[in-house]
Amino acid sequence: MKFEVKKAENCFTNSRSYEYMLPIDGQTFCTMLDNWVVKEYHKYRRPMFTADKDDINIKGILKASIVKVSFPENCWESEKADFERWLTSLMV
Repeated sequence: MKFEVKKAENCFTNSRSYEYMLPIDGQTFCTMLDNWVVKEYHKYRRPMFTADKDDINIKGILKASIVKVSFPENCWESEKADFERWLTSLMV
């Protein structure tokens, strides 16, 4: 899967969060999250989801193509690289 990535803007200077623009919406992306703990929240005006695995946290809107991913502070560079390799390997 092709994607674009940029550092997420937030109030924490040492944040390890990045925004990924995907060619699919969040609902479709959720179906690809095998072995992740995925929760969907439909009570909001814009239904959203979260997914967690190995201290990596993904948040996104189900009908949008941007997800925000937070990586653990102690090994964020390797986790980010592994996550992006995994994203690239997904077939859309």
